[in-house]
Amino acid sequence: MTDIQGLLAGRGVWAAAIAIGFPLALVVATELAFELERRANPLDRSVRWIRNYLLPLVALVLFLRRVVELPPDAIWVRIAETACWVATVIASFGVINRQVFDAARPGSWRAKVPRLLRDLVGLLLAAVAAALVYQFVWGQQIQGALAALGVTSIVVGLALQEPLGNLFSGLMLLMERPFEVGDTIEVGGVSGVVKEINWRSAHIESGAGLAQVVPNSTLNKETINNYSRPTPIRMQMVDVNFSYDDPPNKVRSALLELARSTRGVLAKPKPIAATLGYGDFAVNYRLIFRTTEDDRWSVRNEILTRLWYVARRHGLTMPYPVSVNLQYGQSGPFERARPSAGEGIAQFPRIPVLADVADEPSAERLAFGRNETIFGEGDPIEGVYLVVSGSVSLQVARDGDRAEPETEIAVVRPGEFFGLAGIYGRHPSESRAVAIEDTDVIKLGPETVRMLFEASPHLARETGHALDVRRKAVRSARTAMRDSRAAAHSVTGSQR
Repeated sequence: MTDIQGLLAGRGVWAAAIAIGFPLALVVATELAFELERRANPLDRSVRWIRNYLLPLVALVLFLRRVVELPPDAIWVRIAETACWVATVIASFGVINRQVFDAARPGSWRAKVPRLLRDLVGLLLAAVAAALVYQFVWGQQIQGALAALGVTSIVVGLALQEPLGNLFSGLMLLMERPFEVGDTIEVGGVSGVVKEINWRSAHIESGAGLAQVVPNSTLNKETINNYSRPTPIRMQMVDVNFSYDDPPNKVRSALLELARSTRGVLAKPKPIAATLGYGDFAVNYRLIFRTTEDDRWSVRNEILTRLWYVARRHGLTMPYPVSVNLQYGQSGPFERARPSAGEGIAQFPRIPVLADVADEPSAERLAFGRNETIFGEGDPIEGVYLVVSGSVSLQVARDGDRAEPETEIAVVRPGEFFGLAGIYGRHPSESRAVAIEDTDVIKLGPETVRMLFEASPHLARETGHALDVRRKAVRSARTAMRDSRAAAHSVTGSQR
């Protein structure tokens, strides 16, 4: 009778402990999950898993073993203990995965561990847990299971050749590590940024925003171009052809000028302009320059766009294959006539037409592309510029410092002059001139300007007035910049 009472008392204690402890544990786990969620801690999902699955299973096992007192080999006890062990392994792996890897700082070694390795470690832990449950919970010898598994693995291996091939290819890629998450690669016609690497494939996000999935077996067979290693600097090459009438040294100088004046082209290593060879219709040239990986497409587009304007400014010809039937008596070159400086000036009635302007060597017509610099602040200029079409922005930097942001002082429209510092000869420019859009200008030498002003005193007075207005605008802009900088320094000093 005493034994029965003691047994009932023991069951009562366990029943009371489960009845009180289980709800209390649920409340604690719930509050902990909410607190972790407020702190944006990834462990909140693991805590919810423990609350929803592991705690109820632990309570069930204790109820069956301590309250109902079923024997350890009872089927319901074994099922409950198996489920409890499975939930424990999943919760443990989740805690380790989220605390060690998901919460790692960007750039640390933990953040760089591939997901494939983490999945394989989880699979290994699950296999070890399954073997322990099989032997200690179900009371079976693991040797027999291994023998059966050896026979089954042959059939499974034949049925899963492709997935297993991707798995082992992923293992080889993991050991070799030709790329990592975040690298920009190109493989098998697919290019983009690597977003994920798992046991079957790599997820690559293309520049168009498409997610492309490349199997590991393909990655293991194809040549991989990694644009993020060893450095993010990329060499770009642009091939172009020019006429046989254009001197190679002049062409190469124009190409180097194009590279140096384009934003995004790295100064070191220096750009190279090379003469490749002589083709059937033209001389072949190559421009070689470096950019960063992020800028390579935009800079290449800017180079190719400005190339046309540079060629026009320097009087270079990019020919295309033509067939010409020359007949007896034909004379003169076969080429398209270009608009002359005299024709450009003739568009504006207020500017006098001089008969010898077209033959004046100091008057030349130039073409500039959008955002191209015509001349910089402080650059020596000789003569003045007349806008034929488009528009030009005149800008100044703080105290003439070219590294500072520019302030616009005037916009020059068609029929107006700019670059007036060189009106009487070679002098440094007080401002920077930038083409706002595709712009044609005529550069007039001092002698040609003198001839125009002698023919039209009104034009001379108008130009002189514009020169005075712009000089005052330059001084006013620089004074405002100095006052702004002094105010900023005083504020900084007071804060200190």
